[in-house]
Amino acid sequence: MTRSFRITLVMVHDDRVTKVIPAERMPATALAARVIMTLQVGLGLLFLAIFLAGAVAAAVDAALLVAFLPGVLVVVLQGWLIFRWSSRRKWVRWSGIAIEVVGVGLGVIPTAVEGELGWATLPSLVLPLAVVILLLTPSAARWFDR
Repeated sequence: MTRSFRITLVMVHDDRVTKVIPAERMPATALAARVIMTLQVGLGLLFLAIFLAGAVAAAVDAALLVAFLPGVLVVVLQGWLIFRWSSRRKWVRWSGIAIEVVGVGLGVIPTAVEGELGWATLPSLVLPLAVVILLLTPSAARWFDR
């Protein structure tokens, strides 16, 4: 005598879970600021790798490494802010503005000391200044409203 069992699975479907809630689109100014900051982080990491490779090869003294730390700190903070960007919090916007103002300062100081403005120094001035201007627009302020 053979017995067969039939198991029936009942799946409950809840429509509340499957509804798509459209997210508000990021304004072009906030998106452009994020892209520029991502570019800055990428270039900063590339410069960091080149500098550290050269420092190891040339046995650079510790004073030069200490002078390099503010730039590393700015790159690390920019990277952290990029990952917090989607939170849309006001402090992310204002922190981005503050870090970019420091970035402008770090670009102006060597330019003022050396006395020349060239193609090599231009990105360190223009990119942070562009991010500051983009984050100070009303559309970016509305995006970072939480």
